[in-house]
Amino acid sequence: MYEALIEKTTECAYSTLPVKEYISAESLPNRFAVFRHDVDRKPQNALDIARIEAEHGVTATYYFRTVDKTFNPELIQTIASLGHEIGYHYEDLDRADGDIDRAHELFAENLEQLRAVCDIDTVCMHGNPLTPHDNRDIWTEEYDFDEYGLLGEAYLSANFTDLTYFSDTGRTWRDGTLKVKDTTTGPSEKQYQASGTEELIQLVKSGRLQRPYILSHPNRWAGSYDELVYVTGKDTVINVGKRALQMFR
Repeated sequence: MYEALIEKTTECAYSTLPVKEYISAESLPNRFAVFRHDVDRKPQNALDIARIEAEHGVTATYYFRTVDKTFNPELIQTIASLGHEIGYHYEDLDRADGDIDRAHELFAENLEQLRAVCDIDTVCMHGNPLTPHDNRDIWTEEYDFDEYGLLGEAYLSANFTDLTYFSDTGRTWRDGTLKVKDTTTGPSEKQYQASGTEELIQLVKSGRLQRPYILSHPNRWAGSYDELVYVTGKDTVINVGKRALQMFR
């Protein structure tokens, strides 16, 4: 299904941009798509998707956490060698329990750890629905991207009045209560929604989406029926937990 989405995007003559090119471009194509991946778990799935994209001439951005279950230097370098952008999927305000100064100390350490593997130009927050913090809150007047040599942040540096944002958080592309922290920042305009990938493909085919920005989490996708059953069941349980948390907040 993901390959079908990629095929339809290229077939319909969308240019594809990684996040760093979107942020840094002096002028943008009239019609383009940004493909972003947050690698929370299962880095092998990320590599499988990266290879599909490379086969179709699509360049995407992969944001990696620096936890043991995702930080695999050899695999990260392989994805970069396919032409994709690698970024830091930061969660340092969570790790510092809300202490912004300590969060920046951790951010600097973890960014350098990832930069020892490959170039890093952009970052993106990791949104844990179980913590009270929004990791984007580390960016204050005292701290900015320039001091880290960064072009920007995947949410904070995007213009969502110009982009149409879709995320598979909650195992649906449709916006709603399951997107606990995976929400856009600043003003936004969104006319179209999609529940499943087939609906998203039809939106791309229709030409109504001029500039889609599509986030997927590789751990939510499956390469076999057994894996699909497992990840669907796991996401269903997580979604029940999200709804329960929202009821008691």
